[in-house]
Amino acid sequence: MLLERIAEIIELTDSDHLAQAMEIFNQNGSVLDEYLPFLNVVFEQAPELLVMRLSKLGFKGTIVITQVNGTEGFSGYMLYDAERITHKRTLAPVTNEAVVLPAE
Repeated sequence: MLLERIAEIIELTDSDHLAQAMEIFNQNGSVLDEYLPFLNVVFEQAPELLVMRLSKLGFKGTIVITQVNGTEGFSGYMLYDAERITHKRTLAPVTNEAVVLPAE
């Protein structure tokens, strides 16, 4: 039941927010959770499902969701492309990450 609700949250997320987040991600290789409002519960409960869905929507690369604490005053979640951003130390991640490799 929880997984169904989480999938519903992803499906109902405003397409304008997703489009803007995808544009930022695809251009820069990363995007902060502020561009994906209402998804905090998904970041916490089903990051793998979110990564798969974002990949299907057009987010390019190897999507990684990581929780960031205290980096330059930011605390929350970040999505980044592990193919373009390789110096993870600059992201100050904790161990809670979800990764889905791009489809070939």
